[in-house]
Amino acid sequence: MSTKIVPYFAVSVGPYSAKPLWRRVLAFFILLCAPASAAAQSVNVESPFLHWEFRSSYIGEDGSFVSRDGRIRGQVSGDLSLGESAGGVALLSEGGSGMLLMGETYSDLKDILPQREITVSGWVSQEESQEWGGLLGYLQDNADYEKGWLLGSRKGQACLAISSKDRDDGDGNLTYLAGGETMKPGQWYHIAGTYDGQRMVVYLNGKQVAASEEQSGDILYSQNAPFVLGAYRDDNEFHPHVGALQDFRLWKTALSAEAIQSVYQERPECTNHEPPRPPLKFAVSPWLQWAQDDEITVSCETSMDCEVVVEYGKDDKLGEAVSSSSAGRLHHIRLQTLSEGTPYFYRVRAQRSGDTDEALESPILTFQTRTAKDQAFGFLVIGDTQNNPRVTEAVTDLAWGHRPNFVVHCGDLVGTGSNKREWVHEFFAGAKNLLQRAPIFPTLGNHEQNAQLYYDYFTLPEPEFYYDYVWGNTHFFVIDTNKSVSPDTDQVKWLEKTLKRSKAEWKVVYHHHPAWTSDENDYGNTWKGSSAQGVRAIQDHLVPIYERHGVDVVFNGHIHVYERTWPIRNGKTVGPGKGVVYITGGGGGGHLEGFAPNRTWFSSNKRVDHHFLMVNVNGGQMEISAFDIEGRLFDRLLLNTTDRRK
Repeated sequence: MSTKIVPYFAVSVGPYSAKPLWRRVLAFFILLCAPASAAAQSVNVESPFLHWEFRSSYIGEDGSFVSRDGRIRGQVSGDLSLGESAGGVALLSEGGSGMLLMGETYSDLKDILPQREITVSGWVSQEESQEWGGLLGYLQDNADYEKGWLLGSRKGQACLAISSKDRDDGDGNLTYLAGGETMKPGQWYHIAGTYDGQRMVVYLNGKQVAASEEQSGDILYSQNAPFVLGAYRDDNEFHPHVGALQDFRLWKTALSAEAIQSVYQERPECTNHEPPRPPLKFAVSPWLQWAQDDEITVSCETSMDCEVVVEYGKDDKLGEAVSSSSAGRLHHIRLQTLSEGTPYFYRVRAQRSGDTDEALESPILTFQTRTAKDQAFGFLVIGDTQNNPRVTEAVTDLAWGHRPNFVVHCGDLVGTGSNKREWVHEFFAGAKNLLQRAPIFPTLGNHEQNAQLYYDYFTLPEPEFYYDYVWGNTHFFVIDTNKSVSPDTDQVKWLEKTLKRSKAEWKVVYHHHPAWTSDENDYGNTWKGSSAQGVRAIQDHLVPIYERHGVDVVFNGHIHVYERTWPIRNGKTVGPGKGVVYITGGGGGGHLEGFAPNRTWFSSNKRVDHHFLMVNVNGGQMEISAFDIEGRLFDRLLLNTTDRRK
């Protein structure tokens, strides 16, 4: 069945007006007099109130963008560009920071935004399936505060979100209605959503895929929210779309199912052709992990399905190669039979899958295998890089200047562990210059949310949330303090058993949360009362284990400051080598915090600043140095194993 759209106007720059009565009467008589087959083939769809087409003629040199109808102007930002294919010109987003922002206050937008009924539609290709995807909307969803509306995706399915006045529980209540097939990369899909004041409906490619009557009444708006095309954005979340966008429309009425089908069939060039796609690139540049004396894992993520080859050797001629076992985007390639403590050169090549010659390669990079037991080495300690790629890049680039053998990360690598964008465009993008040359050994923070993305990006010994490794003469133990640390848990039983068996000269433990901290308010508001001065469960259950089995240093993050304690044993400060030193290094990028107004009994040195630590080990000496974001040394501690025998 073929249908056509009879638009009321093509371009309008004046106020919105309904169809004149004479047109509606004429249309009624034409429909009445027409043969039944003709009536079935023609659906009269009113023109949208707002209409966006992505052509260069609508974009100014300053990045301003005007809708086709001329009613609203916005600002294009980030990694958006125009791409052309057989399906027409589209707006391409690579998912970094791109969006079209058209306003941020309800008072400025109330004449534009629908009040009770709404239809919103657009053509989209989705290169990346996101838990929360946004295409067009005016939304605030911050904890229990839920107002506005959004057309987008939910785990790759078409989705419409609505908050209405009749369902207001005091601070709004959103329904995220999703349905239909999971959208595949490299295909156009038409997504539409309608709400008539009583019923929400989601359409995919002209067909209804979900409906709900959970909302009723006028749309409930926040006084402040971004009106955005190309992203899910509110005050505390930002999820840019990854893929192509084309022909977005907004009506102030709820269109019928027949009208939605007609809008879908208006663009056969989309259904018959592939969308333009962003160029093949490394979504995550090569990074290194799990380095041992004879092996290392080289990882990368490409923007499209690829086959990957890692070439490597002891000089820049390379000569050896290992290929990925299958095509895909995320690759972890293990290089084996390497020589201990040896510098290597490597390069990563990616070839796009399918009938294409599109390929890319990294520059020639370097890594070094684990050093011998009697060889000096140095490692970086960093924590809480979350949501601040500028600071993360600054501190990791400075740290690379010290040429660490490897990286210890004390958790909260990102702000939201389930948000892929934060992994790709914040953590890995910020730290790439370091991680492509020094392997990382991370631990889980609370912001990782134990999300699958953490386990996807890192290959660690089972069960992955706790593990140990040796480098030189030092044994490292990694614990997840988001989980229980009671004595009867598997990880605590493992920790005590493994510590007891260890014969290493140095024993280092790291986890996210602090045993001891002078923080002002995480464990009690010190401006109004007392504080536990750290996590009681760690103090009660882990600290005695550390003291029983000769742990030298415990690193942690969580508190966004630097703090070093005196050596501690049995709840008191002791002399060098007689107790455990605890160091908080949460200065990798997260917003900075403060200290309690009164000095704590255990604190030796403290600083509020973004920072990193370099730890150098040479036989019986361990030198711990703290540097600020300008690279200036502000604290140094020298430990000696000889102090234990005095």
